[in-house]
Amino acid sequence: MSDTAPLYEVDKAVEEPDPDEVPIRDRRLFTQPYDLVVQALMDQIEGKTIFLRPLSDRPTFQRRYVWSNTLASRLIESILLNVPIPPCYLSQNEEFELDVIDGQQRLYSIYRFLNNQFALSGLEVLTELNALRFHKIPSKLQRKLKTHTLRCILITNESHPEIKFDVFQRLNTNTVPLNAQELRNCIYRGALNSLLEDAVTYPPWLRILGKKQPDKRMRDEELALRFFAFSIHGVESYRTPQKHWLNDVAKDGKGYSEKQIANLDSVWKKAIDASLEWFGSNECFRRLPLQRSRAVNRALFDLVMFSAERLGPKEARRSRSEFRKRYTALLKNEEFNDLISRAVDHKKRTVRRFEMWQAAIGEMLG
Repeated sequence: MSDTAPLYEVDKAVEEPDPDEVPIRDRRLFTQPYDLVVQALMDQIEGKTIFLRPLSDRPTFQRRYVWSNTLASRLIESILLNVPIPPCYLSQNEEFELDVIDGQQRLYSIYRFLNNQFALSGLEVLTELNALRFHKIPSKLQRKLKTHTLRCILITNESHPEIKFDVFQRLNTNTVPLNAQELRNCIYRGALNSLLEDAVTYPPWLRILGKKQPDKRMRDEELALRFFAFSIHGVESYRTPQKHWLNDVAKDGKGYSEKQIANLDSVWKKAIDASLEWFGSNECFRRLPLQRSRAVNRALFDLVMFSAERLGPKEARRSRSEFRKRYTALLKNEEFNDLISRAVDHKKRTVRRFEMWQAAIGEMLG
């Protein structure tokens, strides 16, 4: 599977209204301007008031920065030419820390240039600056850059958490808007979020996906979050819209203890290892026999991992022959095949899918 191939089959999910959910019109959103000069913003980044993903002490965050030096150079040129650039959006958490929701590429590009991490290239107007790092450009331009005001909009911590998430999803200032898991990665920093980053680097998991490194858009982390959600809270906790259910799980996980995280890490690896006792890495979480699309089916992922966690590798190895026999038969069931093919996030269909799975597979596994 190439790095550009989808990680799982994309299905058209049907969302049911949640009777306990606060209607969008009743959610409150509080914003305020947060305009600062570049130097002040850089100081707040250094002081850990504003958090940029690439500047985490976790080196895996480096892969989230995708701008080329040429694109970053043109941003610097735009600032020096006083060309307006889109505002950055910040989210204030309960600790009054600020997470960058929209504008990470821009802010990190400026940060890198001010720290002499790349030389300007591809400039079309200020061509005389090409090949120069920050400390080599004229002092006048250094001061101009440092004193340039960046427009920022702050979503305060008084805002309803779900309306914040909805607003972030509507932001289109990026060439490629953040997806749901990328937003969670910004909003719900903490113990569980860090575990997700580690989980998707597990070599057997990467072999299943046919990849050398985790997905840049964090779709693999969302799959891991789904697993932990079902593992921790059970199928009965599932609700729609699914993104809100996963948001709640991610939020709860911010404060997990080291012991809880170590246990979940063990559970993840145990389930992956057990799944690989049932399947080859190219078959795991996919329909059998393999069809044209070899992407992971997220509905099958939920079901297989649910049972694999409870059984473990040793017992999975013993049950392989019978498991595959029942698995193949279940995939031929017309109703079950429909349940894993469309609207896989619908609540009633999700519950029914687990019921059929347990009846066919759970009984065998005890």
